[in-house]
This record gives sequence, structure tokens and C-alpha cells, in this order.
Amino acid sequence: MKLKHSILGLLLLFTLIPLGIFGIFSIYETNRKIDELTEQNVRAISENQVMNIKNFTQDRNNEMDMIASYQLTQNAILYSLRENESPLARNYVDNLLKERKKYSIFVASISVVNRNFHVVSSSEEYESGTVSAMKDVDPKYQTGEFIIGDVYERITDDGRKNVVPAYTGVYYNNELIGYVMEELDTAYFDDLRLNMDTLADGTFYLLDGNGAIITAGDTKNKRSLKTFVSKSSDRNDFQKKWDAIDHEKNPSGYVRYRYHRQDYITYYSDVENTGWGIRVTENLSAQKQTGRTYGVLIALGLSALIIGVFCTQYFMTKKIFAPITHILQVFAQIRESEDYSLRVHIQEKHETGELAAGINELLDYVEQADRKEKERQQKLLQMAENDPLTGIKNKKAIEKEMLSMVQRAVESHEQITFGFVDIDDFRDYNTNYGHQEGDAVIQFVAQTLKENIHGAVGRIGGDEFAFCYAGELEPERIRHNADKILEILRTQHVNEQTGEVLPVPCSIGIVMSQGDTLDYTQLIRKADLAMYQAKENGKNTFVLNVD
Repeated sequence: MKLKHSILGLLLLFTLIPLGIFGIFSIYETNRKIDELTEQNVRAISENQVMNIKNFTQDRNNEMDMIASYQLTQNAILYSLRENESPLARNYVDNLLKERKKYSIFVASISVVNRNFHVVSSSEEYESGTVSAMKDVDPKYQTGEFIIGDVYERITDDGRKNVVPAYTGVYYNNELIGYVMEELDTAYFDDLRLNMDTLADGTFYLLDGNGAIITAGDTKNKRSLKTFVSKSSDRNDFQKKWDAIDHEKNPSGYVRYRYHRQDYITYYSDVENTGWGIRVTENLSAQKQTGRTYGVLIALGLSALIIGVFCTQYFMTKKIFAPITHILQVFAQIRESEDYSLRVHIQEKHETGELAAGINELLDYVEQADRKEKERQQKLLQMAENDPLTGIKNKKAIEKEMLSMVQRAVESHEQITFGFVDIDDFRDYNTNYGHQEGDAVIQFVAQTLKENIHGAVGRIGGDEFAFCYAGELEPERIRHNADKILEILRTQHVNEQTGEVLPVPCSIGIVMSQGDTLDYTQLIRKADLAMYQAKENGKNTFVLNVD
């Protein structure tokens, strides 16, 4: 019996030691891979939020640049500086800013000031000549470059709000003549934080250049935290490692540290065009709870039958390591292909399945954000190329299209047709019927040209249009089409207020040229001359020149 017991003891000893080593190794690998997945998750959240805020700042930059580029804005500033002889009613610019604010719910106010910091116009009530507080801000905000400042609290027309200011310059003949300023409601950034449903036991901080909190908390904190979760005296390990980083050389990265005997990781990043910083913190020890659970299972297996150990090993390999490997493979595929439609196909009902579901939710969010970003870029492209009143190409876009068309036609020896259209006596519509009818006439002409000209059509000025077409066309067909357009313009525009048919006579100049004889500047000049010749011929007609 003693020998049997000894043999049994030796068998158990030599079986349990390698199994124990295996169990320890399994726990280590599980914790390591969970750490790796958690770090990737937090990194993805941090990078995604940086991208969201970067897109937001770029949107604000584009919007403010658009306001700064308006002739109306520049004239208002020049008039306030007495550098423009033509007075301009302030309420035009005020109404423009109020409309902009109305469609940007996170904008608390929009203002325009001149270079002497006198308020020129605002979406809020103000007194003429008021000196803006911008006069006393840090000079780095007064360079004219787009920048977003630090958070502060102010009573706005919509009540007390925490806001951050954004500044950009207004230029006239390359001279800084004033600024466009926005105050952005920090509630927008609270919404960003609340939509980060992939944070497990973590906290998101968005800090301004002074380290003040813009928004902080997790998805359960409906209101932003006002202070850090922990006291500075409790964050010695974090602070020591944070201070050791050269933040100028490393504007983004991560810090691993311990706090109250728990392991944490914080990803950080600076935000362009601001002094802000993003921090996403996750409790790694909380994520390791799954690994500790499996450690208990392995310990119970080691104290039971050997077969239980092998069953546990088989279970861990199939249910844990294989899914984790699959998850890592999916991450690798996404990293290589940038295809955010890929998903983790794990249907398990335990923690690995929940982890897979959480990752898939993150991928859903990233895919949606990526799609929205592409749609936003497409809309920005359309806004940059289209005339806002008519929807056809603007001056810059049609000129670019015409030049490109000439270059292609030269290479392929194609025929090209250029045309200019000018509404005859357009000022009479504004004088007799008001500017609203003038806009309606411009829209009618643009739509008529777009529907009846096989080529590119654009608006190059107030009542002037251009069109171009590359390809063989008979002059007779061009004449027929021009007659048709003039007939439509004369007979089919109806004044919506009076119901009467208002003729819209136009003068059209057209030039046709062929292949290697093309010269862009000459074509533009000839088409322009043809249009003026049409006016000299009595208006409401066209002149076609064929080279």
C-alpha cells in the first residue's frame, strides 16, 4: 500500500508540476492578451476621439474661414475702420451671423471685430463700437491663424454656459483687418464622451491649455466631472512618469502606472489648432478579472482528477485562446486593409463573446464615423465647388473645368466650345421687383443653362455665366440650341408674387475652336468679345464665332 501510495504520489507530483507550470503560463498568456486587447481598445478610442475633435475643429475652421471670406464681412470691417467709402448696414452681417448660429446648435455666439478689437457685428445683442475682450487675451490668439482657446464660463443670450473661444483672421489684400470669433458650447464634447460606449472601467478627459476640464467622466456621467477622479497626491506614480515624458517630441502616447494597487493605462494626445489634450484611462486590473477567474478554474482542476486538467486545457484552448487569436487576426486585417466593415465572428455566450460583441460595437462606431467622415468630405467638396445660390459650379470651379478641358482637347485634338452668358439689364429686376426676384431670375437662368447645355455650366459673377463643352458639334446645332435657350428665357419665367410672365433676355457669346489651335486665354477673350458683340447687336441674341 505504501508503494502504491508513493507511485500515486509521484505520478500526481510529476503530473501536477507540468500542469501547474502550464496553468501559470496560461494565466500569464491570458492576462497578457487581455492587456493587449484592452490597450488596443483604449488606443482606438483615443485615436477615434482625436479624429472626431480634429474633424470638429476643421469644420469650425472651414465655417469661420467662409465667414471671413465673405465680401460682406470684409466690407463691414473696412467700413468700421473707415477704409471703405460705401457704408454697409450692420444688420446684414448681424443676420448672417444669427443664421449661422441657428444652424450650429453648439455655437453659443459668433462675432466679428476689427483689428482695433471693436465689435463690428455679432449674433448677440451689442452696442456699436464696443471693445471686445479679445483685446486682452494672449497675443497668440491675435495672429490671424485659426486657434481654439481655453474654457471659461459666461452668461450668453441662451443662459449660463461653459464655452471655449475660437479665433481666425479676416484678411483684405493680404492684410489682417479683423477677426471672426466663435464661442463653442462644451456640451458638444459632453455628447462625444457619452457616445463612447466601448469604455469598460475607464475615464475620458478633455483638458484645455491650462489643464482645466472641458469634459470628463464616462458614459454614466451625464454631467461632466469638475475635477479629477483622484487627488494629485494619490497619483504619484502617474505624475512621475508623466513628467518624465518629453511632450514636445511625444505629443501622443501612453503611460502605465499603479494606483491603489490597481494597474492603469492612460493614452494621451494633443489636439491640433488648440492647446488641448485628450486622456483616456482604463483600469487594466479590472480587465484581468477574467484571467483571475480562469486561474481559479485551473486551480480546481489541478486539485481534482488529471482528466479535469486536460479538459480545462482543452476548454481554454478552444474557448479562450482561439477566439483571442481570431480577434487579433481581425485587428491585423483591419490594420492592413483599413476595412472597418470586418467583424469578429464569435457567438460564445461567456466573456469572450461579450468581448467580441464589445469589439464589434466599437467597429460599428468606427465604421459609421469613417462613413460620416467620407460623406462630410464629399459635402465639403460640393460646397467648395458649387455656387450657393444656383447649385451650379462657382467661378473657381468652372474656370478650373474650362482650363482642364482645353488641356485635354489639345492632347486629343478635339473641338471645344466656350460660351459666356450675361443677363441683359439685370439691375431692372432688382429695382422693379426686389432682390428676391433678382435671385429667382439668376436661379432660372442657371437651371435653363444646366438643362439645355451638354457640358459644364457655372456662375462667374452676379448675373454672368459660363459654359464649356469638348467634342464635335455642328455650328448649326449650336445655333439651334442657343435659339432654344433664348426662347425659354423669354417665355417661361413667372414672377411668383404677381403671376406674370417676365422675359429674361440674355446676351450669349460663343466661340468654337479645334485641336492644336486652342489657347485658353484667347478662347476666353473671344467668347467675352462675342458676348459684348451680342449686346451691341441689340441684346437678347447670341453671336457664334467659329475658328
